Amino acid sequence: MKKAELQMQETILVLFIVTIIIGLALFTFYQFQLKSIESSRYELEQNKNLVLLSTLPNSVQLSYSYLGDEKNAIDTLKLLKAKFNDLGFKDITVKQVYPSSENKKCNIESYPECSSYQVYSKRMTTSKYNTLIYSTPISLYFPYTNEYKAGVLEIKYYY
Repeated sequence: MKKAELQMQETILVLFIVTIIIGLALFTFYQFQLKSIESSRYELEQNKNLVLLSTLPNSVQLSYSYLGDEKNAIDTLKLLKAKFNDLGFKDITVKQVYPSSENKKCNIESYPECSSYQVYSKRMTTSKYNTLIYSTPISLYFPYTNEYKAGVLEIKYYY
């Protein structure tokens, strides 16, 4: 009877150790999968922001065209009234860089004596986040003065 009890305890101990090893292996695999998914999500967001950066200046909501002929510029009047659906946690701004002027936020009252347009803004509620900034040069068209000026389209992505 003593020998049978000892063998039973050994079997229980072996099963317990095997269960712990399998549990650790599953936990390690789960953590690896989470890291892989997070890395893929980060790459996808980067690609989405780069695509947005390249397509936003040519969007119907912002681009300037004359009699159906696209002029490869952003209409500043359209910037004042631009409405975008949920693009995620980011800020999209357009800044006039040349000729340089006073850094003043644009709205209907201050137009055209301003140089910074807030196109979209949605920030995270937490105070701790990282920021990636993407920017590209653009041409700005001012319809009141019929002028073209140099600008920068900037996307700040919060993650």
